[in-house]
Amino acid sequence: MARSICFMSLPGKSLVVLLLLFVPAVFFAQQKDISIRVVQDDAAHQLNEFETHLVLKREGFKIQVLLSNVEGVYVFASFGDSVYKTGQNEPVPGFNNLPNMAMAEEEFNKNKEMIISDGGWSYWFYDPELNWHRFNKKLVFLDSGKLVGVKSIKQLYLVTDKEEVKVKDIDRPLYLFFVAVAEEDEKGMPVKEFIRKKLMIEWKNGDD
Repeated sequence: MARSICFMSLPGKSLVVLLLLFVPAVFFAQQKDISIRVVQDDAAHQLNEFETHLVLKREGFKIQVLLSNVEGVYVFASFGDSVYKTGQNEPVPGFNNLPNMAMAEEEFNKNKEMIISDGGWSYWFYDPELNWHRFNKKLVFLDSGKLVGVKSIKQLYLVTDKEEVKVKDIDRPLYLFFVAVAEEDEKGMPVKEFIRKKLMIEWKNGDD
């Protein structure tokens, strides 16, 4: 069966706007880069700094990831801050073993969820040799080596409790840590990173 890859068709103006939003990441053609934005309703928050603190409504939101000449980004999401506390120049816990710590997720983000764990990482990626990925099904392909993937989040899956929690029911801060691999050894294990970001999300009621 032929492999099918989904492309999102965008009007010219929409594509220009999308490109402008990610100018720092797409300016140099072959430069590896990742740009991350959190979107809720009409508000978009780009993670420009190493550490970002957001207050979101207890409603669904999206995480947009622009991958520029890189396969993917590792994401640690937890209610605890053990990894989040890692400083900008400190070793990322378990970095050299990240592929073995990556958790399985639904293809094409069917459940619109984020996995919450105190030990495992998610890996959000695109591999043209595969006919599936972990973003929403539709990807936006900008040009050679650059694409935007979106993760819509309507619920969390708690690995320890084997429980799904709707965003509207979250009652504590959420800590996210992003890291991307620059170099691997001969066994495919990470040896060098090129970007890291961390995000703390607190919550408010929709009418606050």
